[in-house]
Amino acid sequence: MTDADEVSTERDVRAICELVDSSLGPFGANKMIVDSSGTVTTTSSGSEIVERLDVSNPVVSLLETAVSDFAAEHGDGAATVVTVFGGLLREANRLIAEGCHPTVIERGYREAMDVVGDHLDRYARPIEEFGTVAVARTALTGTRDPSTRAMVAEYIAEAVDELAETDYESVARSVKVTSRIGGAQAETQLVPGVVLDLDPAVETMPRTVDGAGVAVLTDTVDVPNIGGTNRPGETRVRADSFETREAVGEYERTRFAETLDAAVRAGCRVVFTGMAVNERVENLLANRGVLAVPQVDEDDLGRIARATGATVVPSLADVSAETLGRGDVNVRRHAGTDMVHVEGEAKPIYTLFCRAPDPRAADEFEASVERALYAAATARDGGTVVPGGGAIEVGAARAVREHARSVAGREQLAVEAFADALFAVPRALARNGGMDGWEAIVQLTVAHTEGRDAYGVDSVLGETRDVLADDPLVDSTEQTRAAFDAATDLAIRLVRIDDQVAASDLSDEETTDAGVPGAGPGPGGAS
Repeated sequence: MTDADEVSTERDVRAICELVDSSLGPFGANKMIVDSSGTVTTTSSGSEIVERLDVSNPVVSLLETAVSDFAAEHGDGAATVVTVFGGLLREANRLIAEGCHPTVIERGYREAMDVVGDHLDRYARPIEEFGTVAVARTALTGTRDPSTRAMVAEYIAEAVDELAETDYESVARSVKVTSRIGGAQAETQLVPGVVLDLDPAVETMPRTVDGAGVAVLTDTVDVPNIGGTNRPGETRVRADSFETREAVGEYERTRFAETLDAAVRAGCRVVFTGMAVNERVENLLANRGVLAVPQVDEDDLGRIARATGATVVPSLADVSAETLGRGDVNVRRHAGTDMVHVEGEAKPIYTLFCRAPDPRAADEFEASVERALYAAATARDGGTVVPGGGAIEVGAARAVREHARSVAGREQLAVEAFADALFAVPRALARNGGMDGWEAIVQLTVAHTEGRDAYGVDSVLGETRDVLADDPLVDSTEQTRAAFDAATDLAIRLVRIDDQVAASDLSDEETTDAGVPGAGPGPGGAS
């Protein structure tokens, strides 16, 4: 790799880390990303910022993959990963410039991470001490209005605490976060049940069915097609005259009427299907008092089945008393629009309507609420939390620096460098909250030295304070640990890369004395 390549790589990585740093916390700046097609995305999500940048550098691609994988697995915390990673890489580059070998840096970083893990265990508090609402409020960075943050955090905590599940994947199946354009964020609502932005198949169908038998289907609701090959084993009929076609049509309608009557006798009063409801059967359903809703999203079908206790079956012919769920279904107004509302009797299901005045703001707020939901569910699953606002990073940095005194050799420099890198989080939070980043670090360091271990940055208030006092700021212990681990592993991976070699042709590469093509300083500056 040439010196120009090395400088370009370092510049690209540093620029991305600075972009994400400035988006950290509730007062982080949004980024307007315009892709090659002209599509504009406004976001403060660390993972989305990295994923949407069009940078061809392969080292940046490694960062993008790592951040994307972390976001997919942990939901929230990607911005912390990038911020800590940026600090670790800057410190590693400094050490390499001073003559430290990447192996020394790796050993020092891994030893420091062990100390950080012990510190997290020591300062973890039971979530019951602060409640799920505190985690949600801390993670909810999509609004800067304290009253809106408090209200939406209460909604998230209500939904998470009500559900029997503790892992996020189960919670996500039971809580749908959706945005509606128009109105203010303060008009956000938590609605028990599944809410579908769909209409009944025809207006003559009932709009309210309480205690209904609910069928959940995956196929089109239609008459049986005996003239084709609609189902295996059906007879194929060649209708070559008007009379034959009429007879076939009458037979199909009679068969459907029998199927519908059997479903109604079993108790079916509402039908949800992922496919269509054919026009020729709409009135038959309405005349039997059946409310049918077509084109339901697959995820929503699953939520309806969970809420009502229904078993998802292919067609109306497969409906029986055993496959039906039960619940109240009605058409009511939500967010200024008539929607189908389903409140089942089996499991609690929620819909969280996020309101915002324009599409970009709505999408960003919805994503923020989803991240807060993930954080709250993860904390509830893990059972413990740690001080937020950068407090845990400052405390961990002090513990790592204290441990460095007992480390022999040049690894001591790497351990100390790890401690310095952890300050990147509270410094970014302070800077984004309108404070002087370095002044805030001094204040936090003094506070922690004096034994005030819960001192961190409150970006909303623009000050340093005890973040476990009034309106506590807390993060999931396991999510924080995972972010530190991911940032450390990624920094070590990049530090260990000493060259970028084209796999297609090595014949023209320069060789070193050892005969290794192109060996030379890489993105971490290793030699």
